[in-house]
Amino acid sequence: MRWSALVVGVAFGFFLTGSGLGNYHTIHQGLLLRDPYIYLMMAATIATAATGIALLRRRGHTLFGEPLVIPRHPVRRQAVYGGAVFGVGFGVGATCPGITVAAIATGAWWGGLVLLGILGGLWLRGRAERRVREVGQRPPRRVPTA
Repeated sequence: MRWSALVVGVAFGFFLTGSGLGNYHTIHQGLLLRDPYIYLMMAATIATAATGIALLRRRGHTLFGEPLVIPRHPVRRQAVYGGAVFGVGFGVGATCPGITVAAIATGAWWGGLVLLGILGGLWLRGRAERRVREVGQRPPRRVPTA
């Protein structure tokens, strides 16, 4: 199973860069609505994923023989906020995490800057979550009465 993950990862990286999605100019032109390429690519990936899931559902189990479980979760406020932040980051950096790795692998210096931003954001979010947990575990402060 680990080897298949490696093979899929290598294929994903190869096709991601081969498709031009690792190129800042391609993403930038799409985000400026000057070139529909990235939107057509997204539509093709959604169609491919939907077809694959439909085939797996018909089969009833994964390729490794495990039962197919596709969890359904309600939309949460945090997911909406996360999507908005991801969208802003995608717009400003003209990249997403997968494309960032592809950019770094192909020698694009801006991919390293975006990766630093991603790691900084992850660190900041982890710090904020720890702070919220710490505050929640403290006993309530007593307010002095006159």
